Amino acid sequence: MHARDCRAAIAVIDKLSEVLRHELGDDARTMWPVLGALLQNHLSDKYTTITALADLSGLPRTSARRMVFALKARGWLQFRPLSGTGNRATVIPSPALLERLDSITEQTVRLIVGASHTHSLDRFDAASLAPAPDIAWPRAAVQGFNDAIELTLVAYEDPVFDIVKHNRTDIERFLGVRLRVLTYPQDAYRQALEQTLAGESRFEETAPLLVAIPFPWLAELSRHGHLLELQALQAGGRFSGADFYDAVWRAGWSNGQLYAIPLQPTLDFLWYRQDLFEAEGLSPPTTFEDVVHCARRLQRPSQERAGITWSAAPGLPLAESFLQILGAQGALSVDEDVLHIDSEAGRRVIEYLRELIPYSPVQLRSLHWARNAQIFGSGRAAMCYHWSNRYGMLDSHALLQKGGRIGLQLHPTFAPGMKPISPLGGALLAIPSRNTEPAARSAWSVVETLTSPELMKYFVLHGAAGNARHSVAEDRYVLQRNRVIAVMDRLAKTGGIQAFPCPAAPRYHDLTQILSDRLQALLFDGAGDIRQGLGKLQDALTNISHER
Repeated sequence: MHARDCRAAIAVIDKLSEVLRHELGDDARTMWPVLGALLQNHLSDKYTTITALADLSGLPRTSARRMVFALKARGWLQFRPLSGTGNRATVIPSPALLERLDSITEQTVRLIVGASHTHSLDRFDAASLAPAPDIAWPRAAVQGFNDAIELTLVAYEDPVFDIVKHNRTDIERFLGVRLRVLTYPQDAYRQALEQTLAGESRFEETAPLLVAIPFPWLAELSRHGHLLELQALQAGGRFSGADFYDAVWRAGWSNGQLYAIPLQPTLDFLWYRQDLFEAEGLSPPTTFEDVVHCARRLQRPSQERAGITWSAAPGLPLAESFLQILGAQGALSVDEDVLHIDSEAGRRVIEYLRELIPYSPVQLRSLHWARNAQIFGSGRAAMCYHWSNRYGMLDSHALLQKGGRIGLQLHPTFAPGMKPISPLGGALLAIPSRNTEPAARSAWSVVETLTSPELMKYFVLHGAAGNARHSVAEDRYVLQRNRVIAVMDRLAKTGGIQAFPCPAAPRYHDLTQILSDRLQALLFDGAGDIRQGLGKLQDALTNISHER
């Protein structure tokens, strides 16, 4: 380095110490690790809890926490409660601290520019001084590989668990233990999961057990003591929920307790063939009426192309299609454990689904999630309601070869001008209470690794289309790999996503079965008056919710 530049750097460092002391007090150097970490997160629009801030500072946790409360008493920090998460609070800089930051920044810029020659430095580039935002590739487990431990993960058929299975050798190296992954078809998973959780034998340290739970199932499954409450395990390590999207993080909580950690969230969208819409001069649909109009225009029976496809198979596929569309209208509620669907919005959704049937695939009632995605991905439908986790099937190579380009649209609404809510689902990782204490600790270590920023980036780069963390959405390689990640990030930051049903229904599985049975009659079997049928359906939901 040129001596002139070295002298400029030394001068800046000396002067900056004086600036910090003048703006923040004599103990600025001591406090700066906490303040710096908080301000970095604040500027990146990230939530920061007290525990997370203590960890980010790099100081001993007890000392850092004591410092956080001292800074609050001084007026530099403020605590803001996080709704729906018990007594958790996010830490934010006070207006006074932000004013001091502006002053520090202004003086720092002047120092940098003033201490350098105009030909060697003509601008202040903060990015060159900040840590690289890109998330590192996962590393081998710090504790090494323990061949004596084999963890079993019980899960359902989903792209993220396919990635885990197909890359098991890599994943085992990151975890430091052997891994066995058991996956079941989605329509058979509930029974397999209940049998796993209700077993009597205990899982020892050498054979810990981990289970995947879909977001809507947690409220029901956590009621019977089959799942371990995780806050004690979380408190014993450095794991924090601060980097998770708030709506995603809250999906792992039930009755004020933490039972699961989000692994792979997914959003429900209306996907459409952008090339076909452009050829017909159609705009992406924003209302039910628009969707029906576009489906009518784009259906081509002679080319075996439906106007729209959606999951309508009996059971969860049909019930969740209805709930997702209703939830997107902001019209899904649970009161005293009763799921309420008898409303104007509920009637409009049933009318809408009836209108879609003539423009849907011929074997509509056989369409489960995978088959629905395959039809759209093979070019046999112009639009498709589906979760973003099937992005790889929807935006397929076969479609690309045909010149197809797909777009994604937020859920259309039954009236113009409404702001839709994007239904949020996905996979949580939970630890069954059948694990012994040592086994639970081993399982928790695996959860920490699988839900880390490094592994979430790894999953996206291997084809996953979901992300639970702010930091992962800022990684340039992640954004290049999958455009859904940026959409999810924007919706999460603007409050546009919500787990469905919200609040969660405790008897979700029973309710969806009743929904499916009654909806089949209303949609496909020529049942008469929708209002009357919807009223009877609401009575059935109320009765099952009140059963003990």
